[in-house]
Amino acid sequence: MNRLHLTTLAIAAIISSAAAFADQGDDCPPGDGYALCRARAGDPLGMYAAGREAYDKARASGDFTEALDWARKLKTMGEKNGERLLKMVHLQLGWGSHRDLVQAWSWLTEDLAAGDTYVTPLRRQLEEKMSPEQLAQAKSKGKQ
Repeated sequence: MNRLHLTTLAIAAIISSAAAFADQGDDCPPGDGYALCRARAGDPLGMYAAGREAYDKARASGDFTEALDWARKLKTMGEKNGERLLKMVHLQLGWGSHRDLVQAWSWLTEDLAAGDTYVTPLRRQLEEKMSPEQLAQAKSKGKQ
């Protein structure tokens, strides 16, 4: 099953649950913006769908900022989907997929400091793709 299909399934599940949320006073209108509305309201399933959509877009655009934000929020809530999404983003950062390698290195360093020790080899892998100037800039940003 490909990623787009999984994302579509997650979004479909959120949309199909609209009636259940409506009974609880849900202000999110059904349709294309429903998942993002639920995400902004703090619904974990909506947040995961928004994060996966941001992740899929980032693989084309090279900007993982939004996907990382959703993943970190979910992880902070203790959501397993947040941990999974964060690991997916970390892999992309380690592979050098984010358009700003200095920022990617900083994010990996932040998450390493927060206890995500599995990012150590990913950060090393990213360092191999960085110029000496980029690496020096990243390390000096970390000291500020």
